[in-house]
This record gives sequence, C-alpha cells and structure tokens, in this order.
Amino acid sequence: MAIYGNFIGIDRFADPAARELTGCRRDALALWSLFSDTILDFQATLLLDEQATVDAIRKALLDVLSAAGPSDTVIISFSSHGTHDHRLVAHDTDVTNLPTTTIDMTDLAAAFRTTKAKVVVCILDCCFSGGAPARVLEDSPTTRSFGTTLDSIAGAGRILIAASGINEPALEHARHGLLTYALIEALQSESPTISIPAIMDQVMHRVRAEALRRGHDQNPVLLGYVDGGLVIPSLRRGALYFQAFPEQSGARVSASISDLSAFALPAPLLTAWQQNFPNGLNELQLAAVNDHRLLEGTSLFVIAPTSSGKTFLGELAAAKAVSDRRKAVYLFPYRALVNEKYDYFSELYVRTLGMRVIRCTGDYLDQTADFLRGRFDIAVLTYEMYLNLSVSNPATLDTLGLLVLDEAQFITNPQRGIVVELLLTNVLAAKDRGVTPQIVALSAVVGSENSFHEWLGASLLMTTRRPVPLIEGVLDRGGVFQFSDESGAVHTEQMLPRHAIVQRREKPSSQDVIVPLVKQLLAASASERVIVFRNSRGTAEGCAQYLSAELGLPPATEVLSTLPEHDLSTSSESLRACLHGGT
Repeated sequence: MAIYGNFIGIDRFADPAARELTGCRRDALALWSLFSDTILDFQATLLLDEQATVDAIRKALLDVLSAAGPSDTVIISFSSHGTHDHRLVAHDTDVTNLPTTTIDMTDLAAAFRTTKAKVVVCILDCCFSGGAPARVLEDSPTTRSFGTTLDSIAGAGRILIAASGINEPALEHARHGLLTYALIEALQSESPTISIPAIMDQVMHRVRAEALRRGHDQNPVLLGYVDGGLVIPSLRRGALYFQAFPEQSGARVSASISDLSAFALPAPLLTAWQQNFPNGLNELQLAAVNDHRLLEGTSLFVIAPTSSGKTFLGELAAAKAVSDRRKAVYLFPYRALVNEKYDYFSELYVRTLGMRVIRCTGDYLDQTADFLRGRFDIAVLTYEMYLNLSVSNPATLDTLGLLVLDEAQFITNPQRGIVVELLLTNVLAAKDRGVTPQIVALSAVVGSENSFHEWLGASLLMTTRRPVPLIEGVLDRGGVFQFSDESGAVHTEQMLPRHAIVQRREKPSSQDVIVPLVKQLLAASASERVIVFRNSRGTAEGCAQYLSAELGLPPATEVLSTLPEHDLSTSSESLRACLHGGT
C-alpha cells in the first residue's frame, strides 16, 4: 500500500483585490514535511504561493489521483481562500472572473469519484462564509444554495475534513489555520499509530474552543468513512520539518553573521549584514538570539544605551518574520525617523531581496491602502498613524506577525505616552481573539523597567554596557573639561587653549565655545563626523549657519544634488547655504 500526498498553501495572490493571508503556506509546508519525515517513500507534491496556479493545482490533483491504485491512500490538503459560491482560490485567481480562474468543488468531487484509490482524505482549511479574518474572498458572489457541496465530495473511502460549516468562517491561528494547527498537534501523538476518525473529536473540540475565544462559531466538518477505519503512523519531526522551521530546532549562534543561516534567513541578506557589521554580533545581540530566542518568535523588551546595537535586534526580528511570511510593523515617534528607516529598508530589503516595504505617516506619500489589505512585508509607521489605522480597521491586527516599537520610553512622555499606551493596549487586547504577534520594544532609557515587560508578556533584556564608551562632562569658557569615566571617577583636563575662546558677538554666547571645539575635534580626526545637538529648531539652525561660515569645510555636494530645485523657501535657502559650508 502506497501513500500519496498533495499539499497546497497560498498566502499571496496575483490579484491585488485579494486579501493576503498569513498561515496557509505554513499549513501546507508543515503537513508535507511531517508526512515526508515520517512515512518511507512518501510521494507528495508541494505547491506554495506562486506555484499554486489554477492549472498547476488541477494537474497536481489529477496526477496524484490517477497514480493511486486500489490499495493506496491519497492525502490532499488545501489552505487558501474559498469563495461564497463554493470555489477554491488559486494564486492567479482573478477576482472579477471567478468561474474560470478558481477550482470548482464539483470538479473536485468528480475527480474523487473517478480515482481508483482505496482512500482519499481531503483537508480544506478555507471557508465559504464569513468576512475578515476568515479565509474567504469577501466580495465573491453568494450562492443561494447551502446544499450538499461538502457532502458531494465525501462517501465510502472518501473522507472530507473541512475547517468549518458551510455558513461559518475559517479562522487563522497565529501562524496556521485553526484546523491545520489542531490537526498538526493531534497527528503528533505519543502512540505509534493514529486513527484519523478517532482524533477528530479532539481536533473539533480544540477548534471550537479557540474560535469561541475569539467570538466566532467555527465547527469543523468530518464527512465520509472508510470500512475498517483509517490508521496512519504518528507523525514525527525530522530533517525536512526542521529545515522548513529551523527556529524550532533550538539552534544557537556565535558572533559570526553567517551562523544566522541556521534560522533560514536569506543568504543575500546575511551577506549585506556582514558588510554592514564586519565585527559580527555583539554580546547584547547574542543574548537576544541564544538566550531570549528572539528568532523563535519570543517577545522581548530591550533596555540598552545608545550605540549598544539594540536597533539591529528589531531588524533581526523583522527579517525573520518576513522570512516566515509574517507581516512586520515598525513604529517610530517621528515622521523623520519613519522616512529614514523606510529609505534604509527600501535600499536593503526591496532592492536586495525584493521584499515589499511601505510607510504611513499621514502625508500624501502614504500607502494606506496596501497596509489595510496586508500587501506588504514590512510597514513603517508613526505611533499615531498606526493607532488610527488599527483601531478603525481591527482586521489589520489579525495578520500582524511582529510589532517593533522603537523608542519605547515614549510611553512615559506626558504628551505622547497615551498614544503608545493605547496602541499597545489595542494589540494586547486582541489576544482575547487569538491574535498573538511577537512584540519587540526597544528603549534607550537605562533604569527601572517598572514591570513593563510583564505587561507586554515579553522577556526582559537589560544592559548598561556600551560597546563605545560614553564620556559625559562639562566644558567651561576657560577651555577646562571636567568629566566622569566609566567607573564614576571625575577627571579634569585643559581641552581648549584659553586663547581659542573669544567673544564673537556683543555678549558672550555658546558659539564662542562651540566653534573652537568643533574645529579641534575635526582636526583631531578628519575621517570622523561631529554631531551638535541644540535644544530648539532656531538654535540648531543658527549653529549650523555660523559653523558653515567658520569651519571652511568642503560643500556637501551629494546631499545638495538631492534637494528639489524649485523649493525657494527661506528654510530651503538657509539649508543650501549651510550645506555649501559642509554643515
């Protein structure tokens, strides 16, 4: 007796009108790898996303059903959208032309009747009813008949396991469909063999309970029978499974970036990271990966100083989420930070890996429609924009795989803290309906964590160590610099000659000290840059202007070339003048 298989999983669709899913590809990959690892000489076809066109699905179904003989068993799994009129949606389905670009259930039933296979088991983790977050095309036409669509497939030797009743939604778990997740757990029994009909009570109970927890009714359907029952070996995780889901293997890494290949991160990305971080992973990053299992989906609250490498932890988590076909959302407090990260991600992830990166900040460049339809891999938003979109469109949370909150210390800000608290509360409240995204919160404030990580349900990673030591001190008008070292000891040195500090205006001002200080720092190391922070926009602009006039630096021609030619505002002219002076 031979066992054949056909596993189909589609999260992404060629038609932009089709809402993307997050767990279908993993459904098919998990079942295929578990059966292949367990059953010797298992013959199976795996069709994922772009491979799963209408023609490819039809051919795969016909091939496996025609190859099976009178003593053989065929297992077919389909995870994707269904339509309200009982059709199965392929990657290349045209939403405006469903009759000819979908798989009709009646065609599937006819194929099952003609095969010589002794047993055919069909697992349908899709549905024909229910809106988002159900696995159904919301805008598909609704049939008036709720008759025997499912019954037509089942019968003697023909078992149908459907995710839900004909008028119920099929929901997704964090990384699988509810039905497939329950089946995967039940099929990995401690017993050497499993009776498919016997485990279905356990599967149905688990799906019903999880759906009710989310406020929905979802009752899986088991139709058909096999004389004498159907017994298969208990499934075991092996090489193929851990190759598909390496994060479940417990792998540990060294400082070498190349070790991250153990988590199935794309090779071109690792090459780019090796160029950006020639020294490899630092202690903080190794602790996050090895001890806190960041790349296995563990939520993490990181408190670490500036320059400690914590920003890369968010990028690591985002890259892993996208590799797993989960949606990653990156949040920043300011538009400028969103735009900066968007440009960086576009350069690295879009051009190098072909990922889809979008941004939403509240201006005309926003890609809000793509965000609402889930047609992105990484979305970069401001706090306020994400709060508005997630509250007004709750379904966006159902496909959320990762939330990276940068500058998490803003939750203590008197003006902005309420926004951070509300958006996190909204995400955490979604747990009641089974939405459990990974949360990575990054904070530069070193001090009491105030049990913030416990509220987030996250592991805590905190350090005060700086890979690049920070020297803090005060420089007076006599050129004397008083500072504390890492041990807290206080030192005093004559940093600037007294004659270098001269009054430049009618009254003494900060520029009397800033100009000679910056000159000296630049002269000490021509390859490095100096950043001057001022506490308001006006003083920052003024500082840039007088440094531009005093330092005699070459113009910033590359930056100047990117400025718009027709912006003749006062600010634009001031900016150009500063850039011509190298500031």
